[in-house]
Amino acid sequence: MKRSLLDITQKISRKFNRAILSAYDLNDSNFFIFEATGYRFATILREIEYRETQDRLNIRINTQNISPRDYEISNGPNGLLIKFKKSNFSYSLDANDIITIIGDIEQYA
Repeated sequence: MKRSLLDITQKISRKFNRAILSAYDLNDSNFFIFEATGYRFATILREIEYRETQDRLNIRINTQNISPRDYEISNGPNGLLIKFKKSNFSYSLDANDIITIIGDIEQYA
């Protein structure tokens, strides 16, 4: 399938979207799990899709940037699941923490 120049330009110069995470499962033994309900990774050009999923997101907990080695990403039933490794945090995350992700994500219905 041939792509139009407009389609290619829009996919290359896409704006990063932002989502606020909600608590999904805080009682897991290894992870604090949060969910970006209604979000998925954006469809982008095939050449760019080979980047690792952590390279496509910037995650902040209470305005502090989090390293990609401190979390894992997976698809959940209602959106993206971000699993923060409990062993990498000296504090406990809870539902009151403000966790945002910015990156190659899009909202779907």
